[in-house]
Amino acid sequence: MSEKLADRKKQILKTALQLFATQGISATSMQEIAEYCGMSKGSLYLHFKSKEELEQSIYLYCEGMIRDSVMQVEQEHLLTPKEQLRKQIEALLSRLVELREFLQMQLRDHHGGPKQHDPQDCMREKHIHALNWFKVKLENLYGPSVEPYTMDIILFVGGMLGSYIRMMFIPGLQPNIGRMAEHLIFLIDEVVSSTVAKQSAPLISQDIWSHWIEKYMVNTDGPRHPLTVMKQMRDKLKLIELEEQDRELALESLQIMEKEFLDMQPRQAILTGMMNNLEQITELAEMNQELRNINKLYLVSRV
Repeated sequence: MSEKLADRKKQILKTALQLFATQGISATSMQEIAEYCGMSKGSLYLHFKSKEELEQSIYLYCEGMIRDSVMQVEQEHLLTPKEQLRKQIEALLSRLVELREFLQMQLRDHHGGPKQHDPQDCMREKHIHALNWFKVKLENLYGPSVEPYTMDIILFVGGMLGSYIRMMFIPGLQPNIGRMAEHLIFLIDEVVSSTVAKQSAPLISQDIWSHWIEKYMVNTDGPRHPLTVMKQMRDKLKLIELEEQDRELALESLQIMEKEFLDMQPRQAILTGMMNNLEQITELAEMNQELRNINKLYLVSRV
């Protein structure tokens, strides 16, 4: 996709998101979106074949924006695991606050999401992947003693996050996102400490979790987030022997790619060029190929 075309598509998505947030999806016509974008309705249909396709792209954009914000915190090397988790909770809630008007309007419309946006099996697999990611994070944070209880703790965290999110929909309430994140970390610490000390049987056993993984997680070794791969590449660059100018070029290439992947419409030419810059560093070859494979899937899933 050319840079000009990507910018135009980005403009349409942002405009549609704003209109959907202020007046609802059902009350917003493609003609109105086209007029706000300064184009004809026919030109709009060259970018999106239907209102349903545009709606699906909005939801994918919101999903990607939330996911990227959370994963971006993984790149902050100076944070302790607990600080990282707190900041990721804060990033999640902050993004939801940004999207609050859009989500509120969907609830008022009694709108359950875009038609045919995501098949049920795909949604379930995404959910299981997210649970597994958080399960691993909890076990890394609290150690082996928490492993039998991680799914119970995840249920608790999910309930608390759901309550926080509902609070954000209360008219006139200005939530303190930082305070909410800190409070949730405090509660997780308390629940983990008391649960491990009590040593009672977990509600959701490891056998049940293994069954869910086997039944619903089609690809247990699914693609990693590109930022995770690039963090590993950056760490590798610190350890290998390399000419300083080559190291600087590699680090700069990674930095440029990070910005592209976080954009609504990553530019394929830029990403390909930066990956080509890393091609000659043999120690990065396997991760660079992994990044190329992720890129093919990632670009398709964004819009």
